[in-house]
Amino acid sequence: MESLLQYNNWSIEQHTWNPDHEEAIEQQLSFSNGYICQTAHFEEYYSGPQRLYTFLNGIEQPILNLSSISIRLHDERLDLGAWQVKDFYRCLHKTHPSLERRFTATSPKGATIQVKTKRQLLPQKEAMLIEYEITSINYAGPISFLAMLPPNDKNIDWYPLQNHIGQDYCWLWLQMHELNLQLCCAMSWEALYNNSPLIQRPIKIEKQHTIGYSLITSIKPGDTCLLRKKVVVMDSRTHEKDQLITDATQCLTNL
Repeated sequence: MESLLQYNNWSIEQHTWNPDHEEAIEQQLSFSNGYICQTAHFEEYYSGPQRLYTFLNGIEQPILNLSSISIRLHDERLDLGAWQVKDFYRCLHKTHPSLERRFTATSPKGATIQVKTKRQLLPQKEAMLIEYEITSINYAGPISFLAMLPPNDKNIDWYPLQNHIGQDYCWLWLQMHELNLQLCCAMSWEALYNNSPLIQRPIKIEKQHTIGYSLITSIKPGDTCLLRKKVVVMDSRTHEKDQLITDATQCLTNL
């Protein structure tokens, strides 16, 4: 597995896509700012084996998949486990906690796109920025982006206390009974089309355990769509419970 990674003074690079070793590589490409710890799982959906999410300092269990983004080209969902992946590259920067990826993917129906992503922990220790860029190579048609704040409810017993979704930001307030812990996650996002802001307003998605936005537009070969997602996560160990929502949304506003 080590032969798949190139260790440099200030970075660790992966130049070959090998899903058989993905879980082991994810552990090598973890990064942290002392509060948020992220593993190298993908933003987009991946049907292969993945079990690592976001961790918070002092909690040994995974908490949330904060970077989750789902992409569809018409009726095909981008899935690195099912699409043909070429020119895969991933780089973990050690000096400033960030992870970059790029690859070309072809769907079972022959649609080809180029994907570039960047996930970065910000100076505010409880904040993270995700940039997700898609350029069409040969596809013309609708493309949809789904950005969510879902708890990792497969492994942890979260109970939703309250949520809010506005035009530009949303937040999710949760209780973890096992650790007597409360958590507030806040998210804002913006979308660009060929470097210009998209005019369409996103569709709001509000369910019991998840909250977020969906946006649909059209794309043609050579066009680029960029989704920029900012996330703040705060917990009741370092913030008063009745201030979690206020502190999280204020931090998000100041990013």
